[in-house]
Amino acid sequence: MQVRFWLRVALGHLGAVGTALAAHPKIPFAAVTTGPSNLIATGLFRDTDELYHYLDHRIGILPGVQSIETTPILREVKRLTYPAAAR
Repeated sequence: MQVRFWLRVALGHLGAVGTALAAHPKIPFAAVTTGPSNLIATGLFRDTDELYHYLDHRIGILPGVQSIETTPILREVKRLTYPAAAR
C-alpha cells in the first residue's frame, strides 16, 4: 500500500526528521514544504500492520514531530514522469 504522510515538525528539527525519513527504504520520497504540514513523504508498506508499526516505532519517536496525517492512496489516476534525456 502507498501512503502519504503530512507531518508538522517543530522548526529546528526539519532537517533531522527529513533525513531520518529519507534514509529508510520504505520512504521513496520526502520533502520540506510550507503550510500547516511542513514535511511530506510517501511510504510503501505491505499492509496496515506494517504501516502501524512504522508510525509507532519510526515516525512517532522522532524528536520534533508534532502531528502526522496519514493518507492512503487508493488509486493513482496519473503519474507524470520525464524521459531521462529531458532531465
